[in-house]
Amino acid sequence: MNKIVSFLVLSTSIIYSQWFYIDQSGVTRSYYVSYPKNAVGPTPLIINMHGYGDDAMKQRLYSEMDQFAHSKNIAVVYPEGLNKSWNVFTFWDANSHDDVEFIRSMMDDIFKNFDIDSNKVYACGMSNGGYMSYRLACDLSDKIAAFGSVTGNFMVKNIDPNDCLDQNREIPIIHFHGTNDREVSYYPPSIDQSLTPIESIDFWSDYNNLTLESIESINNNVEIYSYYNESSIVKFVHYKVHRGGHEWFGSTLSTDWGFNTSEELVKFFLQYKLSDFINN
Repeated sequence: MNKIVSFLVLSTSIIYSQWFYIDQSGVTRSYYVSYPKNAVGPTPLIINMHGYGDDAMKQRLYSEMDQFAHSKNIAVVYPEGLNKSWNVFTFWDANSHDDVEFIRSMMDDIFKNFDIDSNKVYACGMSNGGYMSYRLACDLSDKIAAFGSVTGNFMVKNIDPNDCLDQNREIPIIHFHGTNDREVSYYPPSIDQSLTPIESIDFWSDYNNLTLESIESINNNVEIYSYYNESSIVKFVHYKVHRGGHEWFGSTLSTDWGFNTSEELVKFFLQYKLSDFINN
């Protein structure tokens, strides 16, 4: 009996990190699930989306999120954007497909195949993937508890404002951005009419009624701005990296800024669950 159990556990751990494929409106879409080897289920899930021109595996290697997520018993999924892009309603993205429905279908598929805590699902992304995370904050907040953007702005111009403003729930967000980012503007005006970090803070602070602000400096280059109110657990947290570029801050393929983006995303996400905002 012990040998059989060991074999089953080994087999399960092998198939728990691999590619999966689903049909989305006649188009084959793919995603890579990275599941903790010694998971104690059900596990939380982080959706980690790549930037424009990159792909799921590059995002997995670049962000190094697995090491921080798995140690906290969290699974990570790396979805693949069509044409290495996410449809965020900008003039520069190369994807006209419905990526919100893709993410929704992907989540349903993962829930069928893995032991996932659907109350603890989170979304984040790099650059174009960060834009997509903001889009999900408007269009998929019935499934995702909290959101994070790394060097990605909020493209609200071509989104129905009611999708963002009439959600009947608060939206926690964490945003990392360098002031010297030459690809996605830190300072307004942006080239695509997206909301830059400070403009996003104003939008979501108004939406969430975040009336208080605190500022923490962790070194000479990094300031952490937190927006909150005393009657809610929801925050908008902004890591402002002075002289920082277009990067996943703190990864081994990036620059050491005194913090690790993946680690901070994990810590922020674990403060929230969907049932904090939606009575299921």
